[in-house]
Amino acid sequence: MTTTLLIYFCLAIRLHAESFNTSTTSTPFSLEGEYSKISTTCFSSRDYELLSGDFIRHTYARLFSSTLLEYSAVTIGLAELRKALAFGPVRPWTHYKYEEPTKQELESATSLEEYYNLIEPTTPIQSLDSLFFFEKNIHIAVDYLDKRLPSIRNIFRRRFEEKSKGTKNDRK
Repeated sequence: MTTTLLIYFCLAIRLHAESFNTSTTSTPFSLEGEYSKISTTCFSSRDYELLSGDFIRHTYARLFSSTLLEYSAVTIGLAELRKALAFGPVRPWTHYKYEEPTKQELESATSLEEYYNLIEPTTPIQSLDSLFFFEKNIHIAVDYLDKRLPSIRNIFRRRFEEKSKGTKNDRK
């Protein structure tokens, strides 16, 4: 999933580069420092309960947390990618499409964002067909992670900003 996201991101950068302002002033940012903040953070049972939106307690909250953390981080990454590309926010969940978009669908896309919407990486867990979570569960977890571990969003944002500098917004 992460590899697919990275591939789509690289494609999107090349296609959407000119729209970015590269003359921004940057503050010192240490990727290693942000990684360190994440790796040294310990979650208590209460953290897991809050991550789940206080829906389940202690041991059961921990059981679901691994999957919830993974897909919440993916959602944060997709949101930052869309923001870096000047696209709208992450789209609401729909039913999962098991087939890839057809060549005709891709060719008929009238904008880069429309094209990206066709190829944006998703999984059955991130759809209305999910057997694990409701969309609101992911939103609650994302909000909690933004408060508890803002480094996750900071890393995605910085990486996407760095990758998008000096690239050209051309679909061809």
